[in-house]
Order: sequence, then structure tokens, then C-alpha cells
Amino acid sequence: MRRLWDFFLVLWGKYERVFWLGTLVLGFVFDLFLAKSPESVADNILLVSYLFIAAACIVLLNIHTLRSTKRAHADLLSVTTGEPILLILILQFCFGGLASNLLILYGKSGTLGGSALFVLLLAAFALGNEFLKSRYALMRLNIAVYYFLLVTYLVIAVPTFVIHKIGMPAFLVSVAASAVVMLVLAAVLYVAVFRHNRRQLFEMLALVGTILLTFVGLYVLNIIPPVPLSLKSVGVYHSITVLPDAATRSDGARYAATLEPADWFVFWRDTSATFTVASSANASATQRDLYTAAAGEDAYCFSAVYAPGGLSTPIVHRWEQYDTAAQKWQTRSLVSFAINGGRADGYRGYTVETPSVGQWRCDVETSSGQLIGRISFAVVAATTTPTLSTTTL
Repeated sequence: MRRLWDFFLVLWGKYERVFWLGTLVLGFVFDLFLAKSPESVADNILLVSYLFIAAACIVLLNIHTLRSTKRAHADLLSVTTGEPILLILILQFCFGGLASNLLILYGKSGTLGGSALFVLLLAAFALGNEFLKSRYALMRLNIAVYYFLLVTYLVIAVPTFVIHKIGMPAFLVSVAASAVVMLVLAAVLYVAVFRHNRRQLFEMLALVGTILLTFVGLYVLNIIPPVPLSLKSVGVYHSITVLPDAATRSDGARYAATLEPADWFVFWRDTSATFTVASSANASATQRDLYTAAAGEDAYCFSAVYAPGGLSTPIVHRWEQYDTAAQKWQTRSLVSFAINGGRADGYRGYTVETPSVGQWRCDVETSSGQLIGRISFAVVAATTTPTLSTTTL
């Protein structure tokens, strides 16, 4: 066993950065197969365990750094330079697992904002491991990453398990809870380490405060996706009718719909990017450009939005048309309806608009305007009836 450990120490001395990044990636990949839903008890126990273990590692690493300046020898978890290898690797694994699990939950929101945040986080962490040589700088990075992961988790957990609503009040409660946790961690670090160097404590609190304010700013700008809501499906249909057995089904109504199907290679959407409306064969080009479907061609935007059980909230369908003269999207209608959480395939609903020829999109939003997802399509006029398919939703 001792020879194996000595061999590992030799490898660590040569490939320290590889071990750092490799353990992070291992934790990330490990949790890709475990992340399920925001209300999964097993998932949340795992995430809370990661957060607790990571906090303990940060405290122990700070204590080790303090003591290593006072004594030369290292314990069983350290190499000759006094680095606690196992603590470092455990911390990396926890960070990777947290980032992976939260990335899945944020990615399901149907926007790129959450994914982009985590990609930037992991890139910054990898670069920090590579270029930050001092242990003090690395510990500040660890605290920053820990707080980022903590607040992103609580933004999901508090609305899901405590408030059962989303919006600015729930977000502020989540952020306040994250600040309380960090104050407790700061108190532990002060007692164990920072009472000898209060400047480091103040720097830690300033770093956490900066991240907190940045996170609030991202939320106000609607860059952070509206977790724990997630878009299961969205499409634009030519007709939707409720099937007769709706009243007897425990899992909600079923709908019969007609649609222009997407091309076979456009696997990420069910309905075509083109919505064809009838037009007079004798109409001039100018008339066709001005043609509206008021004569009888409605478009139906159907969406299914997942929310955890016990959470109810209004969502909005925002119908927008691109104004070529103004070169911007113009809102044509806003329709709101409430959804209830708990259905695995999402709470379903639809709205109707009578579109004119041009570029359109239907945004699925929260009542505060946060984007859950969208479907874009082009309305075109044709002299022939489009080929439609039928499906059950």
C-alpha cells in the first residue's frame, strides 16, 4: 500500500494539473447520469452532500495552509510540499458533480443562458487551476466557485421545496439564504483560520458580495433561466381540438392536432418552420404580401412546461412578428394562463393568433418576462392547400 501511495506521489508531482482537471471532469461526468428533476429527493440529498463536503474541504484546506506555515512536516494526505492531495481531489470531484447536476437542471429551461454560465464557470476554474500558482489565490477561487454553485442550487431548491412559486420574491429569498450559508462558513473560517488575518476574511466576503450582486444583475436582465420551470415541448399547429375522453383522464386532456411536419432531419422540433396559409390565386404580389389570415387561418401555439409538484404559476405566450421596416420584433398579443406542477410531461396549454405573412415567433415566458423557450416560424401565402399531418398531443 505504501509503495502504491509513493508511486501516486511521483505521478502527482509530474501531472498535478492533470489530476486537478481530471477529477473535476470525473465528478462532472459521474453526475450526468444521476441528474433527474428539481424535486427528486435523491438528487437534492446528493447536491446538499456535495455542498457540505465541499465546505468542509475548504475549511480543512485553509486550516492546512495556516498550519503549514508553522510546521514543516506533512500528514498522510500530503506530499512533501505540504499539499493535502485527497482533500483537493475530493473538492474537485464535488465541484464537478455540482456543476454537472445543476447544468442539467438549468439546461432543461430551454434557454442558453444557464448553459453558458456553467461553461464559463468550468472554463474559468480550469484556467484558474492552470495559471493561479499560489495556494492563497486558488483558495479564493475555490470559495468563489463554491458560492456560485451554492446560489445556483438554492435558486432551484427554495421555490421547489419552500415557497412553491417563482419570481423576484422567491429569487431574493434564495439569494438571502445563500448569503446566510456563506456567513456561517465565514464564521467557521474566522474561528479556525482568519482570526489571525482578518484581511483575508474581508476579501472573502467582498468576493462573495460581488458574485451575489452579479447574480442579481443577471436575473434582472433575464439572463438566468427561470428554473425550476423547463420547456418540454412547443410547436405551432393549424388546429387543436380537445378529445372527448378529456374529462375521464387523470393525466390531463388529450388533444388532436393538425400540423405541417418538420423535415426529417430537423429532429429538434415537431412542427415545420413554415406555416402556410391560403391565398387567392389571382392576387398580386403586393396583395399577397399584405394578405392576412383573417379569412380563417388561425395558428395555435401549443406548449408543455414542466414545474415541480406543488408549484403553480402563470405563464405567458407572447406572439411576436418581425417588423422589417423597424428591424425589430413587435409584440402582437400576450396571453396568460396558469400551470400546475407535478406532471412529468409538463402542464400543457395553447393560445391562438391570426398571423399575417412574415416572420413570427411564439415565446413561452414567465409572468415577469423570463424566457422559458420559443418557437420561430415563417408565415407564407400559397395558392394550394398545404399537406397536413395529424397527431395526438
